[in-house]
Amino acid sequence: MSDDFEKNLRDHLHHEAEETREFPRRLRGRIRDGIAPRTRARMVPQLALAGALVLVAVAVLAFRNPTIINVVTTDIKSILQPSPSPTPKPFTCSDQSGGTLGQTAQLTAIRAASHESDGYDRIVFDFNGGIPSWDLTRQESATFVRDASGQQVTLDGNAGLKLVFPGADLGSSVPADLIPGLKGVREIANVGNFERQLSYGIGLASSQCVRVLELSGPSRLVVDVATSGGPSATAAPTPLPTAPPSGTDLGPFTCLDHSGGTNSGSAMQLTAVRVAHQPGFDRIVFEFAPQAGATAHVPAYTVSRQASAKFVKDPSGLPVTMRGSSGLRIVFQGASGATSYSGSRDLTPNLPVVQEVEQLGDFEAVLSWGAGLSQASCIRTLELTNPTRVVIDVQTP
Repeated sequence: MSDDFEKNLRDHLHHEAEETREFPRRLRGRIRDGIAPRTRARMVPQLALAGALVLVAVAVLAFRNPTIINVVTTDIKSILQPSPSPTPKPFTCSDQSGGTLGQTAQLTAIRAASHESDGYDRIVFDFNGGIPSWDLTRQESATFVRDASGQQVTLDGNAGLKLVFPGADLGSSVPADLIPGLKGVREIANVGNFERQLSYGIGLASSQCVRVLELSGPSRLVVDVATSGGPSATAAPTPLPTAPPSGTDLGPFTCLDHSGGTNSGSAMQLTAVRVAHQPGFDRIVFEFAPQAGATAHVPAYTVSRQASAKFVKDPSGLPVTMRGSSGLRIVFQGASGATSYSGSRDLTPNLPVVQEVEQLGDFEAVLSWGAGLSQASCIRTLELTNPTRVVIDVQTP
């Protein structure tokens, strides 16, 4: 601080103190004493003096102009008053995806807890790096297909969520199965850990809307499952109204995974795969025949919706990408087409939604196919006889 500046500031403050008669006499005396010249010593006392003089100047000007008090106190309140809490992210009844594409990470922990007072159960996935890309799909059963074996596993519950982390692997301390037994979340199980693709099945008490949050410090993916009627129950994409052909009610389209059939008796033989467009939907038909002397039945199947057209072949685990931006994975338990099916194993019909249908695996009576779709769509499944068929209708705009 220069000598001229210090002298001018002292003179100004001395003058203001004399002019401000509203100050008590003792306070005016303290101000005069505080601004009296003294021999400067070290830098720290000098800076402290400068700060004190500024505060005195503010006080003097405030008495001369009371509006300054309002300005200063308003600024202080704006600093001290906590910011309003952000609006919570809404629950949605749709498949979701996110994370960082290409990010590799290791899952280090899974936790589940009830937040019943807030209307949801929470599942937390901890990672030791950033959050890898993830795909979450909802399904109407708690039955899942293990990667890459294709074996079925049924968890506790009546509905489910499948969570897939491409680019992640499993830490040694993470349990393979967690049974929290909460109101909404019943069971959490590892259903795949192959070539840096980690998959989890979540068994739910009933089909519910979800909310997914990506948090840092540490990296965490949080899945909140609604347990009350508070969150929105509107599915997305919303099934479009369609008129059934010939007045026959074929059932509604739903934006969930589907399953059905029975895994009993001898393996059914795949004989035909057909794809065609119908008013309001694209149709995929898998036709089966029983082995000689066996009774015909619809083999057990699952139709899983996914947020990309990338698949993994069974049992090699090799990746395959089909045409389209989303997909369906169809797995039949107790079925094979190795000797009975002579048609194409890679169909490219280029329909409004169904772009490609390709076989992904046929190993130990587990038959799997994939369908590449131009957009995420709701589906309907039908089990027909004479001949035995599994029909998958994919809703079109």
